Amino acid sequence: MLPLSDTLVAEILSLAADAIICVDGEQRITFFNDGASRIFGYEAEEMLGQPLATLLPLRFRTMHSAHLSKFGKSEQSSRRMGERSLISGVRKNGEEFPAEAAIAHMQSERGPVYSVVLRDVTEQRRADETNERLLAEMEKAVKQRDEMLGLVSHDLRNPANAVKMLAGAILRLGESGDAELPAEVVEHATVMLQAATQIDALIQDLLDSTRLEAGRLRLTPQWTSAGELAMAAVETLAPLAAAKGIALTRGLAPNLPDVYADTDRITQVLSNLIGNALKFTPEGGAVRIESVVDGKFVEFSVRDSGSGIPPDDLPFVFDRYWHSKRMNRSGAGLGLAIARGIVLGHGGRIWVESTQGVETIVRFTLPTRE
Repeated sequence: MLPLSDTLVAEILSLAADAIICVDGEQRITFFNDGASRIFGYEAEEMLGQPLATLLPLRFRTMHSAHLSKFGKSEQSSRRMGERSLISGVRKNGEEFPAEAAIAHMQSERGPVYSVVLRDVTEQRRADETNERLLAEMEKAVKQRDEMLGLVSHDLRNPANAVKMLAGAILRLGESGDAELPAEVVEHATVMLQAATQIDALIQDLLDSTRLEAGRLRLTPQWTSAGELAMAAVETLAPLAAAKGIALTRGLAPNLPDVYADTDRITQVLSNLIGNALKFTPEGGAVRIESVVDGKFVEFSVRDSGSGIPPDDLPFVFDRYWHSKRMNRSGAGLGLAIARGIVLGHGGRIWVESTQGVETIVRFTLPTRE
């Protein structure tokens, strides 16, 4: 391999975008490439033979000269970018700018030589400052949103709970036989109770969603019977299924192992999935919950005989605020996103399989003692 001539090396270095500057033992500039000209605004002819300090703010010149001399006497031959703090340069027009620099020193026939590679990081610093400002503004906005959501949720729950309590009292009064209520009153009270219950569920979904987003959703898992979890969810929603004329069944594998789960949260997941299945299944259809062992996990599945989900929609079913096209908008569109967060928080996974016109199956796993 033929060695490169000094002239050729100089021409190659002149092409670099960074400033490459060489100085001698007296800290006078002996090489000034095109990158240095672009950054500092000087032509090479103007700087050759000039003190390196010319390129530094006046307040740093004496200190920098001493540091360079000390570096030349040290055993360390080079310092790369990132090994030292940012420095300041000054352009020909007097403008100061932040820079990163790497430096090396070596001996030549004419004495010590210092080589500096300098990079103008003005745009990078500006971008970093903008990002920091935007991040601070975002964090402030999220905090304000969470505080507002907490206040609004509290204020909404009070009247919603009052409506639930009063509507429930009216219905119990009719059921007790102490008073004969007109059918219209019973129907209105039933609708009021359902609406208030839905409001309460929406409020809880919004709170859970913000907690998941902030990583603050608390889970208190313990070893729990997988079969009991599934049976409890079916029993809870059996009246709703019966009212809609839908067969709600379960098929649980024998001898299911315990799962490590937060009972309330997994019940919330199962109730959400079964509720969705009932919502999208027509009268006379069927919804089935199944549980089987899958290696070190128990796999739960909720299967419905509804219209199915279009293939183009499947990648988005767990997105926040997503709504299926299978029916009119109902709810906040947070249920599946919350279910996904809860399952992932348990170390499991959740996914959807669907065949249009045939069925939809939502599956999720929970870890066992294995």
